[in-house]
Amino acid sequence: MRSGVRRDRVEPLWDRIDANRFKVGAFLVAFVLSAAVAAALFTGLAGVFAAVVLLRGDGTTTFLSALPMVMVGAVVLGAGLAIAHTVRMLAHPERRLPGQFGALPTQMGTFLETKSALRDMAIAAGYPHSPQLWMIDDCDRINAFAVGLKDSRAVVGVTRGFAERLTPDDQRALFANLMTRLRSGDTLWATVVSAVMGPIWATRAAQFRAQETSDETAEGAGLAALSQSRDGSGSIVAMFVLGFFAVVLTELMMAGHERAAMVAAEKADAEGMLLLKDPRAMLDGLQHTLDANNTVPGAGEEYSMLFYCWAGFGYAPEDDPEMERLGRLREVLSAEGLAPAVP
Repeated sequence: MRSGVRRDRVEPLWDRIDANRFKVGAFLVAFVLSAAVAAALFTGLAGVFAAVVLLRGDGTTTFLSALPMVMVGAVVLGAGLAIAHTVRMLAHPERRLPGQFGALPTQMGTFLETKSALRDMAIAAGYPHSPQLWMIDDCDRINAFAVGLKDSRAVVGVTRGFAERLTPDDQRALFANLMTRLRSGDTLWATVVSAVMGPIWATRAAQFRAQETSDETAEGAGLAALSQSRDGSGSIVAMFVLGFFAVVLTELMMAGHERAAMVAAEKADAEGMLLLKDPRAMLDGLQHTLDANNTVPGAGEEYSMLFYCWAGFGYAPEDDPEMERLGRLREVLSAEGLAPAVP
């Protein structure tokens, strides 16, 4: 091994594939266990609230003595619902997920130049045929995505801006990145996380938007409606349950979500350069994408792991982690004399 290369940084492709499969398994187990624990916690809090506030006398003691068994049932129910949700979301996600951000399959005879670029990179990556191309037709910004649990069923999609505003060389560069993600299992990881957590993150985002846009009148109306109900305690518990699972729990599970996407993107940049045979093409493709707008309104943060560049909003240019990715790629190529230094 050459001097200066850390042995623990050398990661054969098959090790990376195995690592992604392990991450997927660990994530699914953690999701089911989290749902079970959350269900038990909600049931316990609701039970204590009901015993203290609603019940009186001997009924309280009897109810509390039965509460542990009820919580065990809640664990089973929570785990069962989480498993059912997971099975449903992972049933053909390559068809379900693109529809979440407005993508549709392209028709035969359309976007031939883009399909040719995709085919070139699929062949370079060792696939017998290229994935089906999908299009986000109402988005004139530049980005692309890959979705699939298996290579044989994976799909690749682009925005209309990608097809109309990028040169064939730039398109091949972005497809090279996506094809290496498919080959390494990064797309498997991104697909599972996006399919399972995407709807929950969307609920979380909707809650935050509702909170930001709510005014005193809306809050007053909500309190009035609550006070008019026969018993507001159930609404309080339901709001707590939804708020905890959609905000607190998902915040914990989302920790590192964006950073993991950035690391996967940088690895795919490096591997994609090998497919392109011209490292400068990868730099140019990323540069041209970031010079344009790479946000995808229908995707947001919930599905950004699937995209070539982070598709969500919320960054000033100086804080955009994609610019750090561009800077690191430029530093590597500049060190080889392949990219000009930027003052």
